[in-house]
Amino acid sequence: MTTSTLAFGKASASGSLKLSTLSKRKTAINTTCLKRFGYSTAPAPAPPSSTANNGAKPTADPATQRELFVNVLNANATKRDAKQYLARFDTPKKKGATLSPLQEERNARHRQDQDRLERIGVNLGALYAPARAIAETPQFNRETVDEKASAATPRIHVALVYLRALETLDENTLEGVALTLSQLVKLDMRILAVLDCGSSAAGLKDVKKFVTEHGERLVKAIGKYSPEGARVVSGAIETPDQDDKDHALHGKTLQPASVSISDLLMGPLRRSVIPLVPTLAYTSTGRQVHTSGSDIMIALSSLLSGLPTDRSHGTESVETSLDRIIVLDAVGGIPSKARGDGAHVFVNLEQEFDDIQSELEQYGREQADDEHRTTTDVYAQHRSNLSMVQKCLAMLPSASSALIITPQEAASSSLQQSSDESTIGAGTRRQKNILIHNLLTNKPGISSSLPVARMPSTTGSDTKATAMPHATLLKRGMPLTIISAIDRSSALGWQPHSTGTTTLDLETDSRIDLPRLVHLIEDSFRRKLDVRHYLNRIKNRTAGLIIAGSYEGAAILTWETPPGGAPASRLVPYLDKFAVLSSSQGSSGVADIVFQSMVRTCFPDEQSGE
Repeated sequence: MTTSTLAFGKASASGSLKLSTLSKRKTAINTTCLKRFGYSTAPAPAPPSSTANNGAKPTADPATQRELFVNVLNANATKRDAKQYLARFDTPKKKGATLSPLQEERNARHRQDQDRLERIGVNLGALYAPARAIAETPQFNRETVDEKASAATPRIHVALVYLRALETLDENTLEGVALTLSQLVKLDMRILAVLDCGSSAAGLKDVKKFVTEHGERLVKAIGKYSPEGARVVSGAIETPDQDDKDHALHGKTLQPASVSISDLLMGPLRRSVIPLVPTLAYTSTGRQVHTSGSDIMIALSSLLSGLPTDRSHGTESVETSLDRIIVLDAVGGIPSKARGDGAHVFVNLEQEFDDIQSELEQYGREQADDEHRTTTDVYAQHRSNLSMVQKCLAMLPSASSALIITPQEAASSSLQQSSDESTIGAGTRRQKNILIHNLLTNKPGISSSLPVARMPSTTGSDTKATAMPHATLLKRGMPLTIISAIDRSSALGWQPHSTGTTTLDLETDSRIDLPRLVHLIEDSFRRKLDVRHYLNRIKNRTAGLIIAGSYEGAAILTWETPPGGAPASRLVPYLDKFAVLSSSQGSSGVADIVFQSMVRTCFPDEQSGE
């Protein structure tokens, strides 16, 4: 049997780190993130008595502040992650004031006079020079300057949360979710949540009862940890009436849902209040109906896609940036039976959407054929989540991402953690908060390049401490170009030729733009590449090439002989070059996209750790 071992090459785009100082750097970086929002690392003062605080906003509890500090420090954000996160808070620079046409003409005439005097070569003093008093005389123009327009427009960073089956959450989990959402608000990520009120077959009376009962549960839970609190907003969404749909058959297609009164949502967001939007909408005739949660998510994504909001009711225009889409669903992340932990860690929608949808359909058919199965079709729910996220991210910048996670994982490292720590001394390592980790790094909770066999075991007495998350991070991503030395598909991925040599030539192959590839490598490694020497070195040994987007990232793999010499059947793949443009390094996900393609498509044995 051919042995397939992935060996990493001479260097990587990220460079080398000194492990002895890495821990200190991360602690200092995360502490900087806390200080950015005015949080002190000193012990929090004791809260005032409840009798003295009646009717006032809740104060910061010491345990809650400590929980936020621990979650931020446990995120392990690198220096690059922290820099990109803090860059969101840079105030846009004001544009310089423009001169009036009369002032520009006077300045041009003054420069001409100065040039004429210099050409004469005789010192005439100020005889022919323009009088300074005249040059500096203020001019009164009829045009008015809009001070508000010239000022920097504030930008609100928003996370759109979709919460399914709120009624199934126990009080402990609900409190943990409320605490995590409140911590995101304290880290300047405003929250806009959509509450799924059940299936479309539910009656309007049942839906209103759901909103009254369970919506208020969430409002009270958030109010315990967030001074700004939350509120239910049920009048901002509009959906076409049946008459409108009938007319649309002969004309313009109507959107299933839209935001009719944006101020009902933007007003609370400006004040850091969390709007809770149930799956209720009004028709053009004023009738309230139950609508789809996916349609509301798409409508809100369109509203928050980065364009300035409408100046409804004379309010100030606010620029929004939808950075995250969070789906809290009991079914968890997108399943993958190819992985031992049962879920995709990272998904490049541009490249993998159709394949994963087909994969989920196959899983659903297998579940239907199993006579012992009595549960509902959870894979249909996974397909619905995947389709909704794909439509939402299609309207957003490439830096935006989505996270599908269970409410239990979102509530992890919250209230129940502090209650478990009843003793002082040696203990297990606490689980990181996935949502806060994703906010600071825009990365999944665990490395998507880590083989399943290398992950901590989920069995044994230490299950609680090593339980692996089943969350999936999704990005719009980019298309991939995979060029193999052997043009034949195989379930085993790339395989060496029987002769031990390949014919793929980076210089002559029409599918490869060599100048752009060289520029990518030199920009990533920040040094010049001896192109001729490199091409001669990998000649007849190139296994293939993976190109991300428009040469934003690439991986070059070769077939190499193990030390000591071996026959052609024992050749092993070697990661010779792994390069990412310096402008795309960090949280853009280019490196993850290239690496995922390498281990899933080219060398699938490496994903399972075989």
